[in-house]
Amino acid sequence: MTRILIVTTVRLLSDLIQVACKNHSDLEIVGTVNDKSQAFANAGRCDVMLVSYDVPEALTIVQNFGGKTMSPAVVVMGLPNVEPLILRYLEAGAAGCIREQESVQELVQAIRLAAARQVALHADLFAVVLGRVSQLSNQHRESKMPMNERNDKQLTQREREILQLIAQGYANREIAQQLTIELGTAKNHVHNILDKLNVKTRRDAAVYYSLGLV
Repeated sequence: MTRILIVTTVRLLSDLIQVACKNHSDLEIVGTVNDKSQAFANAGRCDVMLVSYDVPEALTIVQNFGGKTMSPAVVVMGLPNVEPLILRYLEAGAAGCIREQESVQELVQAIRLAAARQVALHADLFAVVLGRVSQLSNQHRESKMPMNERNDKQLTQREREILQLIAQGYANREIAQQLTIELGTAKNHVHNILDKLNVKTRRDAAVYYSLGLV
């Protein structure tokens, strides 16, 4: 029996999922909560946690439980079909993502896959994930190249400090205040970091840091 905790602020969504799961003898809804603190408090009751994308701090919930052996598998539901957003939740540790256009049957299948500690994704998203893995692999390989082959794009000590702050969620102004530097200087450092890592967004740079690729 797979025990399921629903995390959503939308009662209609919760009721629909409960009705759908009643038709499956291997699935049991153990409760519905609507915020992060309640999700944390009830995590021990479930094998799979269904987290609605629009719940405040949904990403924090995923980061807290995602990928941990003794924690529930987390499936994020109701995501818009935006690849960078989906990747963000997968990189945070989500066991699966259900987009807003997918069906209840696909949600049920995702629950079963997540409970078995398998990746719960629609088939067309696997290419997206593989593309991201390939990108990170290339970045990692480039980071291991000799300095003369990397065109001197190794991060300076200051840039490493700023990258760590980016990974912690600091904005440019907060970085400037933290390091007692001018805002314009902080912006220049961030621009140089993105350029050296060959990434387009701060989020990608943060992932690069979290994976230990610098």
